[in-house]
Amino acid sequence: MIYAEPQSTEAAFHFSVEEYLMDTIESDEPVLMIWQTEKTVMIGSNQVVKAEIDETAVIDNGVRVVRRRSGGGTIYTDPGTLLYTVILPYRGAETDTSGIIRDHVGGPIVDALSGMGIPATLEGRNDILVDGRKVAGLAQFIKGGRICSHGSLLYDANLELLTDVLNVDADKIQSKAIRSVRSRVTNLKSYMETPLSTDAFWGELKKRLFAANEISEYALTEADERAVLAIKAERYDNPAWTYGRAPLYSFRNSRRYAGGKIEVFLSIKRGIIEHCAIRGDFLGLSPIEELERALEGATYAPDSISDALRGKEQLALCLGSVTPQDLIDCMFN
Repeated sequence: MIYAEPQSTEAAFHFSVEEYLMDTIESDEPVLMIWQTEKTVMIGSNQVVKAEIDETAVIDNGVRVVRRRSGGGTIYTDPGTLLYTVILPYRGAETDTSGIIRDHVGGPIVDALSGMGIPATLEGRNDILVDGRKVAGLAQFIKGGRICSHGSLLYDANLELLTDVLNVDADKIQSKAIRSVRSRVTNLKSYMETPLSTDAFWGELKKRLFAANEISEYALTEADERAVLAIKAERYDNPAWTYGRAPLYSFRNSRRYAGGKIEVFLSIKRGIIEHCAIRGDFLGLSPIEELERALEGATYAPDSISDALRGKEQLALCLGSVTPQDLIDCMFN
């Protein structure tokens, strides 16, 4: 296993390192990163920022807003949170993406936590829970011949600030039969018989994750850092990437399915879809633009949409476990 620990508390920097390593690492060995951030809200790749955050609370509390490449929902991280990244080869349909979560990402984290006496379990689409409350979320994206799986661990995070800055979809709360986002999450520190500092917990987590692997450490060179900063400037520090443009639409609808929320914005003229934007917290692996472009120019009718989607396996990667039929249902019901 290759281990990298870039020295930064900017989420934008670490997301840029992920992309850089996916492009440049030649080995098929897993690449592991563990990192921290300042106070940050991380927006999923397909979400609308203004719908996900309380802008006043974000500004008043000096919280950074960054959009990541992976799908899923918005999360809050701070110095009491650990983030982790695993990068592996991606070989198309033969790659079991859920197996990667089980065997290389969520599973090892759960085993490490269990070894510390914390009764963690991997459940649902992408969550690690303790006593039914969320302590970690997981997401993935594909770039070239690599798949990046990353997540967060709430260890000693400011949960009150988390509650203040996030706008959580009421449908999501109701679907999980809980009263509020604050009652849905918890910190790992409260489950430790002898609580550790966040730094000490980081060290213990590394020790347990390293135990079954031969580790080679990767340190960024000056040339690496220049390339990483170029990615950061182009994407993760770019307001156009973070905030995007408001979708054009004459039709808008949203529905929540087992695979996540999906929201469709369509501009339709003379029965033809001229512009399509698809948003939500579904766990897509590929950029949603591929799917949006496939639907633009199609006749606004269920059969036409079905024909546009048929036989395009790559497009299924854009939606995660939301099905094409779910998408059609949202577009017409």
